[in-house]
Amino acid sequence: MKNRFWLLVLGLSSTSLAFDGQPLQYEIDWGPVTLADATVELLDSGEVRSVWADVASRGVGAWFSDFRSTLEIMNTIDGTQILNGASTWRDALSKITVMWLPSEPRPSVDYYRSKPRDYELTPVPEESITNTVDPFTPVFDIGLRLGQTRRCEGSYRIFDGIRLYDIRIRDGGMVNLAPEDSTNFSGPARRCDISVTRIGGFATKTGLFRFGESEITRTLYLGQIREYWLPVRFEISAPLGTAVARLTNRAQTPTPQ
Repeated sequence: MKNRFWLLVLGLSSTSLAFDGQPLQYEIDWGPVTLADATVELLDSGEVRSVWADVASRGVGAWFSDFRSTLEIMNTIDGTQILNGASTWRDALSKITVMWLPSEPRPSVDYYRSKPRDYELTPVPEESITNTVDPFTPVFDIGLRLGQTRRCEGSYRIFDGIRLYDIRIRDGGMVNLAPEDSTNFSGPARRCDISVTRIGGFATKTGLFRFGESEITRTLYLGQIREYWLPVRFEISAPLGTAVARLTNRAQTPTPQ
C-alpha cells in the first residue's frame, strides 16, 4: 500500500514550472474511500529545478497504514541530480539520499532504515543503474514535449535508490474530464498511458495488495492551466479496484485548446 501512495504522487509530480509558487493539493481515493492527501511544490529558477512532495495517509488509509513521507528532488543546470526522502511506516523510519553526478556513470545511494524489512527484495544489478534518471524527470520531459508536439511519449529507466524499473509512456490523445465536484479539475486534458517493467528492488512476498505488472494499468492526465501542463488526475487500476489522485485546489479554468 505504501508504494501505491508514492506511485500516485510520482505520477502527479510534473516539474513543468513553479505554478506561481502555489503548492498543488491532491486527494487520493480508492472508490468512495479516502486513502491519503498529497502536497506538491514545483520550482524552476532556470539553474535549479526542484520538486518537493509530502504524502500522508488519511481516513481509512490512516487507519490501515499510518504512513507519511516526504520527497525532494533537485536538478541543477550542470546535470547533477539529488533525491532526498524520508518516510514513516507504522513504527519504522527510513531515509534515503541518491546522487547522480555528471562525472560518475552510476548514482550513489545512502540509505537508513530503523528496522529491518520482514521481506526480501529482488536484486538490482549494479551495471543496470547506469544512465538512470530520478522518478520526476520523465514527467518533466513530457510536460516540455506537450508544449512542443502536443503528444506525451517517451521511454526511461528509473532508479529511486531502491527500485529500478523501465517506464514507457504512450500518448492517449485529448479527452474531456467531466466535473466530479466543484474542487476537482474538469475540461480538456491529455491522456498519457504508462507501462512499467520491473527490474529489481521490488518485494518478493505476495499479498492482498501485491500484483504483477500485467494486472496493473496506469493513466496520467495533464491539463493546461495558465499555459502550464500540470498533472490533474492519475489512476492506478488493479484487480481490487482503482486508486485515483485528483488535483483539488485548482483556482483557474483550463487554458482553451
